[in-house]
Amino acid sequence: MRRRGILLLGGVLLPATARAMTPCEPGTRAGVLAELRFGLLLPNGDDVTDAQWRTFRSDILDPVLRSRITERDEPPVTRPRPQRIRAVFAEVRASWSPDAPPALPPEVQSVIRAWTARFPEAPVEARLLPVCIAVR
Repeated sequence: MRRRGILLLGGVLLPATARAMTPCEPGTRAGVLAELRFGLLLPNGDDVTDAQWRTFRSDILDPVLRSRITERDEPPVTRPRPQRIRAVFAEVRASWSPDAPPALPPEVQSVIRAWTARFPEAPVEARLLPVCIAVR
């Protein structure tokens, strides 16, 4: 079975095929990437503003994850109700097992708790991906 991975190159994410536990190509190394998806439309219909997002990023994301963060807005989701999503990718320390996905690292759990505290009931989800990361 093939897994889809992410290749991190100079802060730009490009799709790349990566298999867990398969050696990476020269110039890359094995890693684990956290993908966090934040819903930017609150249940009462208000938006998380760009200023609120920048504050969350500077107060929480950058200092807690302490690695290069790449973010992108995803196309709006219309079901079950309208939602704007911002996806964030950051390298994290985790041991990858082909038998079971690893537990979310404490720093990822901390980001999720901080988001929920600032924006109660706003959606947030996270998953870990095995990847080959460009060596700088």
